[in-house]
Amino acid sequence: MSEELLHIGKWTFRSRLILGTGRHRTNDDLVASLEASGAEVVTVAIRRLDLDNPGQRTILDFIDTSRYTVLPNTAGCRTADEALTVARLARSLGLPHWVKLEVIPDAKYLLPDPIGTVDAARALIEDGFTVLPYIHADPVLASGSRRWAAQR
Repeated sequence: MSEELLHIGKWTFRSRLILGTGRHRTNDDLVASLEASGAEVVTVAIRRLDLDNPGQRTILDFIDTSRYTVLPNTAGCRTADEALTVARLARSLGLPHWVKLEVIPDAKYLLPDPIGTVDAARALIEDGFTVLPYIHADPVLASGSRRWAAQR
């Protein structure tokens, strides 16, 4: 069995596991989960950070960025414009210029908006982001987006 590395944009990882930060009871549980998992990438939903209280610690304060690469997430964004704002906010916080892009207009069914996602992905790619879109298992949508990105 070979030890192939995972390459995403300019990043290279040994582990293919990407761990989310949601659903942990405490920040200590999150840190323990990260350490036990062997993951090198951790997603953070930027909309869930309380940025209105600068003195208050956020989940970002508990992630050792010398060990883990933060993958900002646009979870909770209902439109392409909202997702663009959240991704750019993550960049302004000094986070890496890549994003797990989610555009989900219906919180009940959590189905991604394919057109809104492609529109947001195009704008973010033009803005220098590496984009990991959350889309349906749609090879036509995925291949069209990939071709468009390759032309850039």
